[in-house]
This record gives sequence, C-alpha cells and structure tokens, in this order.
Amino acid sequence: MKKLFAVAMTAALALPVTATSAAAQGETITVEGLFFLDRNGDNLFSEGENVRASGPGVTVFVVGTNEKVGNFPTGPDGRYKAVLPKGPKYSIANSDMSDYSTTKPARGAAESASNVDFPLRGNFLSGFTFVDANDDGVKQADEKIHEGKVKVTGKTATGADFAAETGAGADGRYLLDLPFGTMTVTAPNLAKSRLALARPKSDQDVDWLTRSRAVPFTHERNARVDLRYVDAKADMALASTLSPVKDTYTLGDRLDLKLTVSNKGNVPVAPTVVLGSFSAKLLSHSDNVTLQPGTDEVFTTVEKILPGEQTEIALKIELNDLEYTEVHAMVRFVPEGYEDVDHKNNVVSTMIKVVEGGTTAPTTTTSPSQTGAAPTTTTTTTAPVVAQAGNRSGLASTGASPLGFLGLGALLLAAGTGVFFAARRRRS
Repeated sequence: MKKLFAVAMTAALALPVTATSAAAQGETITVEGLFFLDRNGDNLFSEGENVRASGPGVTVFVVGTNEKVGNFPTGPDGRYKAVLPKGPKYSIANSDMSDYSTTKPARGAAESASNVDFPLRGNFLSGFTFVDANDDGVKQADEKIHEGKVKVTGKTATGADFAAETGAGADGRYLLDLPFGTMTVTAPNLAKSRLALARPKSDQDVDWLTRSRAVPFTHERNARVDLRYVDAKADMALASTLSPVKDTYTLGDRLDLKLTVSNKGNVPVAPTVVLGSFSAKLLSHSDNVTLQPGTDEVFTTVEKILPGEQTEIALKIELNDLEYTEVHAMVRFVPEGYEDVDHKNNVVSTMIKVVEGGTTAPTTTTSPSQTGAAPTTTTTTTAPVVAQAGNRSGLASTGASPLGFLGLGALLLAAGTGVFFAARRRRS
C-alpha cells in the first residue's frame, strides 16, 4: 500500500466519453460516480469507509480543445453527476486533489464506462474514549461508553474550515477521516455526567487541562489520541492566615490575608474565591488570580490547580469600617461544572474587632523614679492565626464563630451562580 501511496498522482482522470458510451440514446450522455475515502487503498468502496460529502467533485473538459464544460460537485451522498451533450469526447478531472490524494492510477476507466468513482485518501484519527473505571488506560469489557462526541476542528490544506465529530463504538474505539491540514481534537465536557478526564498516562492521551490536543499526524497519515474519563471527585479546600494578629485593630490598619487553596480531588480546576460581606479596602492581590470586574471580593486563579497541589492567594487590605467584624471566604468552582464532594472544607472565618484610632496604643509601665530603675515596657506577642476550614479548635483561639458563615455557605451553594454575598463596602 505504501508503494501505491508513493506514486505521483495525476489530478485529471481522462475519460473519453462518446455517444457509444452514453447511458441513454438521446442528445445527452450522463457520467456519474462516487468520491469516497479509501482507508484500505484497494480502490473499492468497502464497508466502514466514508463518502466524501459536499466536495468539489469533478471538472469536465472537451478532449482536444481543452474547453471547460463545467464543475460538478459531490452531494451529501458523495456522488457527482454530469449531464453532457452527446458527440465530443470528454476528460473528467478530479478537482478534489488539494486536501486529499488519490489511490487510483491516472487512467482507471474503460472507454465504454460512464460511471467513474474516485477513491481519496487523507489522514485518519483514531483512539479510545470510555470511562476508565480502574484508571489503567485499557478498555475492559465492563467499562462503559459515554455519550459525548469527539470533535475535530481546523483548517484544510487549502485554508477551508473543517469540523467533524463522532462517538465511540461498543469497544470504546472511535475513528475519523480527516483532510490534509492543521487539526485539533477536543474532548467533550462531561461534567454534567460527573465525569472528568483521567490523568494522562502516555503521550497518546489528550491534555486534561485544555481538553484538547493538536492532531499528531505521522508519515503514514495516521494519528492516535485517547480520551479516557473517570468518575469526577472534585474537592477544593480553603485555609487562611491573617497577619499581623491583634486582639483589636484600628481604622487604617493594613493586613495581609493569605488564602491557601488545595485540590484534594481528581479534577484540575481553576477555582474562584469569594470574600464574604467584605467591608474593607482592597489594596492589592497576587498575580496568580484575576479580580472579577466591578468587585473587590471575587478572585479566580489564573491557572488550574492539579489534583494534589495547592496555590496561595495573597491579598493586602486596609480596614476602613468599624462594622467589619469577620474576615471570611469561600472557595467554589461553579464555572467548571463539577460538584464539590466535601463542602465542609470550603469556608474559612476569623473574627476581628476594629476600633477608632488612638484606643490601642501600647501600654508602658514605668517604675517610680526614686528607685533608680530603668523604665520597662510590657509587650504581648501573639502567633499568627491560621483558620483551617472545618476546624473548630483552630477558630476558637481567635474568637471565630463559623456557624453563621457555614449557614451562609449552604445558602451560597443553593444559589448557584447568583449573588453569593451581600457585600458591604466603604471605599476611601
């Protein structure tokens, strides 16, 4: 077959059609045939092979004068049909030789034939897509097939847009015929079915972060990309650290709030963190998050967090509201479409007290001057407070009261993508 493919192909299939080769004995003759993608290269339209639907078809010329009679494209069934005046001899030229090659010799029809088929060959993409229950990379008989469609989009060699999709067979295998060009395969988003792409095991797997991959064609015109899925177990956990730690803060104090987001599930996600009832001034945020336009309290990570990994979001805030008594936050990932399997670790909360300026100056105790002793200053140092989601003992040391916010978190989950917090802000 390789020798056959290596043959230099000729775009025109000369078919000298005369009155004696006409199907009808009237004033016209009809030449028709099928364009198909010849996977096995035998020049025959075999079971499992696809037609070349809606292609450019053929161009007909008058033999001798080379006068162009017309273009005759293929229809949805892959067939073309040319009704020609009786008398001259005609050359039937294959016009579909830019995005495909042919496996048929230049002359393949007898003079008496009026039906001429054109076998084509492009590229083939195949692979497996199924629910890999045991995550071993191999399709077992008891592992199910999902209903999603594998999609391929791109540009053909002639610059035309191309798109195709297909599902898997009972064995989990899919196959797509593709033209020459630059193509990208995209895995279906099956979050609603609670399925997620499995962690790649080889270079044949699709990228589980982008759900896509450039089709890696080989010199043999074949490519393989596998799209394996597993039952999704999304689980994002949140912890926070507030610094400096004080029993009482003063209006105008600046605080560093660090939020640690951990991926404890099996789904790569770019989560969103929301500050609840935020009534302070946001001064800055770290570069690994973006701020939702029009807000000071909704942040989304720039990169997806892989399972088993974590990222730290650094915020600097200024206290400008006496009623800001609780620094709390919630992590969610509604845009990803997955449900969190453990809501208890999505929320953190730390209670604070904010007062007017001048009420929290350090207290200095000086001994009587007649003793001759040097003045002494009493200073109390407190370790940074770490608020761990779902950890009552961690919050008790700061006076945190998580019950109200956990109830609020439940309301947020029920609200979906709506308004999660009633933000109270006083901007300076």
